[in-house]
Amino acid sequence: MVSVAVDVQGPEKVLPYLEKADAKFVTLIDQINLLSGLFGFKAVPNGLLIDESGILNYQKYSGFDVRRREFREIVETWIEGASAEWLLSRMKEDVMGGPDHQKAIRLFQIGVDYYNQGKLKESLEEWGRARDLEPDNWVIRKQIWAVQNPEKFYDGKVDGNWQQHQIEQGT
Repeated sequence: MVSVAVDVQGPEKVLPYLEKADAKFVTLIDQINLLSGLFGFKAVPNGLLIDESGILNYQKYSGFDVRRREFREIVETWIEGASAEWLLSRMKEDVMGGPDHQKAIRLFQIGVDYYNQGKLKESLEEWGRARDLEPDNWVIRKQIWAVQNPEKFYDGKVDGNWQQHQIEQGT
């Protein structure tokens, strides 16, 4: 099992959460939102079950949580050798990507390049363009929020109420 954290600010922001969760599996850090460009998702958490041959057997974008019985059952049954038909019957319909998704991801990645050069103003401008192009992309939106308001994300608990307020305000 491998997890992937999407965080432009890097491993130092993710590690405290992994330590708190006492994670026993590898976590990769996707600082440029590469996987969203490849798989077309706009929010996390996501679940992808890929077998040892590299075949994608199951995918659920947004809302996948192995603490929930329904998803834990899918993973456990997949490990035991679930049929393709069984897995297919458990997949939810997800809207992925869209006509502007790849352009939004590219703008986000340009912003990451600026961010890594210490050019915060330019990075936020590119990320803003990406957000405006694809307003329902919560991965991009949350990265902007986390850089601008780290206290809402990295001081122990993520402030969900604050995020909900941002959504309601359209920021």
